[in-house]
Amino acid sequence: MLEEIINFFHLMATVVWIGGMFYMDLILMPSLTKIDPGESGKLMGMIAKKFTITAWSAIIVLIITGIIKTPSDMYFDTSDEYGVYLLIKHVLVIGAIIVGLIITFVFVPKLKASTPKPGERPSAEFLTYSKKIEHLSKTNLILGILILICAAWLW
Repeated sequence: MLEEIINFFHLMATVVWIGGMFYMDLILMPSLTKIDPGESGKLMGMIAKKFTITAWSAIIVLIITGIIKTPSDMYFDTSDEYGVYLLIKHVLVIGAIIVGLIITFVFVPKLKASTPKPGERPSAEFLTYSKKIEHLSKTNLILGILILICAAWLW
């Protein structure tokens, strides 16, 4: 029963994290281009704050449940296909976490600081940070998909 509960929380955290990335990249970001840049910046700031808390909470749950789910002798065991896929998945997760840290602690604060006021044209700086976040978000989405592919191979 405990194993099923751990699996549930691991899967739920995966859905929240990767589903959130899909939402941000495929729905929210394209929609923001349809409204005033100042308003879109303000909206993105509010959403980013809430999503950041949600995404990092999901990542913490994934790390904890992943550690619990993985036998300690499997962490770096590449003697079989299962171990290789698990190692690849863990490397991809670390990559996604690094990209997420860069987005959260480098570019989101810079974007917030350069957000135009309602009615103002966005500055070149604001547009540059927006593009960098967009590219990094797409990178993270691709990493998330690759993580899911590895996870599917492990089942």
